[in-house]
Parts: sequence; C-alpha cells; structure tokens
Amino acid sequence: MAGVTKSHRKRDFGRAFPHSRYDDPRGGRPAALERNVLRYRAAESTLYLFYAEQVRDFMLVNVYPRAVKDPNTPFWETTEERRLRELLGRILSDAELAGRLSPEDAQKLRHSQEHDPKEGKKLRKAFSFAVDAGMFSAAEADELVELLSYRNDIAHRIHLVMSDVTRSYWTSDHVAFTAPTYKGDALDRLRAFKDTLWTRTRALLLTLSMDSLLFETAERIYEDELKRLDRLIQMQTRGEQKRLEAIQAELDLGSELIGDLHPRFPANHHNNGSDGGPATGHLTKRGVEICYRLFDMGKSPLAVSYIMGMSLRAAKLRQSRWHQAGGLNRVKTEVERYDLSPRTSQADDDGGLARNAP
Repeated sequence: MAGVTKSHRKRDFGRAFPHSRYDDPRGGRPAALERNVLRYRAAESTLYLFYAEQVRDFMLVNVYPRAVKDPNTPFWETTEERRLRELLGRILSDAELAGRLSPEDAQKLRHSQEHDPKEGKKLRKAFSFAVDAGMFSAAEADELVELLSYRNDIAHRIHLVMSDVTRSYWTSDHVAFTAPTYKGDALDRLRAFKDTLWTRTRALLLTLSMDSLLFETAERIYEDELKRLDRLIQMQTRGEQKRLEAIQAELDLGSELIGDLHPRFPANHHNNGSDGGPATGHLTKRGVEICYRLFDMGKSPLAVSYIMGMSLRAAKLRQSRWHQAGGLNRVKTEVERYDLSPRTSQADDDGGLARNAP
C-alpha cells in the first residue's frame, strides 16, 4: 500500500491553456481522484507522525541510556553525510592549496558543516550504539535516519509534501524542476521498522509506553481508511487512464482543420486586448465558427477544450450554443482565410492577406 504521486513534465515552450493559470481544462476544480489522494495523504501523515515519535521515543528511552554509559560512543553519521563531508573536505583542501581560500575560512566552513542538531544528538548516539550492538545494520540505520528526517517534512513543510497534486502552471513548473518531497513508500517502511523494535532489543531492559493505547482507536480507523482509499484510488486511476486513452483519438483533426483553419490559429482568439477585444483569450467570431466545426466533426466538449486551449466550462457553453444554432443542420459561417505560403516579393510583404471564403 503506497501513495500515488502526480508527475509533472518540463515544458519546452508555451502553455496548453495560454489564458489560464491552470494546465487542465477543468481549471482549479479538483477531480474525485485528486480529492481522494489528498485525503489519503492526510491520514497517512497523521499515522507517520505518530509512528515516527514512537520510534524516536523508543530509541531515546531504551537505547540512549545504554549508549551514554560508554563516553566513547560516537554520533551516528549516515553514509551520505560521510560522503558529502569527505567531498567538502577535498574541495576545501584544493582551494587552500590553490590559494583561493585562507586556512581560517576553510576551518570555519568545515565546522559549519558538522552535524550537530539540537534535538538529534542523543538520537544519533543511540543509533551508533544500536549498530555496534547489532540491533541495526549500517544500511538500516541510514534508512531509519532518513525516515525520521521525512517526519520533519510532514511536520514543518507539509506544503511541499502535497505540492504535486496541483494544476497550477507555476506549481507544476516548480515540482517538475525539483525532486519530489512526498515519499509514497515511507509509511510502509517506517511501520516495518516500528513493528520489529521489540524483537531487535531483547537483550535490553525495556520501558513500556502507554502512548499506543491512547492512539489505538485512531490508528485502527486511519489504517482502515488508508486501505479503503487505496482501493478507491486504484479504481479511479484506471478510469482516468481509460478516459485519456479514449480522448487521444478525438484530438486528431484529420485533414480538414489545418493551416489557417487550425483551432489554435492566432486569429481565432483575442490577443491580450491589442486587437480591440478582451484580454482573456475569448474566441473571435472566426474562432467561434472553428469551434462549431469541431462539434460538427463529433468532438466532445473535453476534446474541444484541449484542442482550442479553452476551459471545459467554456467548451460546454459553446456546445450549447451550437445546438441552439441548429447543430449539424446549422448554416455555416464564412471565415476569413489567410495566405500562409512563403512570401517571394515585396508586394506580398505589403499585401499579406488573401481573403477567401470557403
């Protein structure tokens, strides 16, 4: 049971819906799938915070007192932290030898990168003792430190954990260029560690905590809710995939609406108010006729919204007006045509337009 992550691709240029802050025709109205994904993460986050505190308290109450008996017990340093410290050391040494950095500044930089968390020193010492005592392997200790660090993301940076469930262009660009904060498998991994703590420390005299009894009912309800939402999300994801596969065929315009008749042709939309029309991308009279021709071809409002770069609500409104105009039996309006052939003379440069009615 793992959470769902929404992927966001880096766009090379342009926007699918240029006059909207959203990259989806439904705009800011979330689908049922998105609502359930966020409900899943909310329940998941609550459980994660509790399990992380259980693991942390277990290490501090039962392992740390044994660790401090040996004053030589070091603070645990993960493999990645050790690699980065050694890399920084080499960079600083090279800079010193090249004369680009003074020894005093190099020493200050080394001290600034030392791991010295205010609340994590005891926990790091407990992990070091646990590895030496055989309770965890070094890889397991590294993984558990990472999982406990993710607890800080949930508690202090929840906006980053939820940020991929979005339709905003700005947010999707941000998520596409940064590593995802949400870890869908973190809860399962942390739960597995929590369930084995007592068997890993049989040789120690353990202190029993009553916190789990206080959280028992909430834990059971949240775990059941995760299972229910997981089944529902999987079903809705399959439905969404089928919907996307079905609409792909509708996005094909064939050979009818091409060239200057293409739905995205600039003359079909008012351009930022510079042409005397509204600045919000409303359709021109020509654009309305092109939109109606899409409905003539049997396109659905959702397909029309993608093809013309308009909202789904606007596409449904245009379909309603298309029906009022007679639908397939309506009288087609003539549209202004534009010559897109390469210009070969100055006269062409001065002329520019060929106004033909189909």
